[in-house]
Amino acid sequence: MRWRTISYDVAINRNLVVDQAAALSQAEADEADESGFLAGNQMYQDLRGCGWDELARAIAVEREFIFRLQQAEDLEAEAARIDDERQDCFDPAEGLWELDIGVASATIALSALGAIPVGSCNAGGFGGHHQASRPYVAFYLAATDPELLTSIARDANVGLSNAAEGLVQIFAAGDLDLVCFAEVALARCAPSPPLPDATPD
Repeated sequence: MRWRTISYDVAINRNLVVDQAAALSQAEADEADESGFLAGNQMYQDLRGCGWDELARAIAVEREFIFRLQQAEDLEAEAARIDDERQDCFDPAEGLWELDIGVASATIALSALGAIPVGSCNAGGFGGHHQASRPYVAFYLAATDPELLTSIARDANVGLSNAAEGLVQIFAAGDLDLVCFAEVALARCAPSPPLPDATPD
């Protein structure tokens, strides 16, 4: 089976109510990092503090994997090969932190924006069996600027809403939409590289 774009039956809206977003204390976050359990996710990993350099790398790696899947004659076989490669990566970034392809860079983007990512799923759009009905990333709002987050979500045409247990969620109607969210976040927020010093004649 070759890869094809999947459209998910979901209405894209942005109805974030900040007062309904729960806070996560430093102690709770540290405990979750040790236990690997947070907000129902039994495979939680602490991705707090990722920056724009990590995001740029995540986008590049994720886009390369997506290209391979798009070109593959057998989607499931290529997805299995990529999974094996990712498990052997010494550098977590090269393996996309074991996050699903299609939501990995969006997860890192949220961290760079000051959020605390908790869980995610690509809904099976890049091979394998996944339980979610749409691609999403769930997170604690934490230090994220809600207006900036909403603006980026709007520019990327992804949804944004409150979720269970005080979490917030971005979600998408297409397989590549959350990658677009990450790319918009990087373009909007990453600091520009310094200009080179002028060289006198």
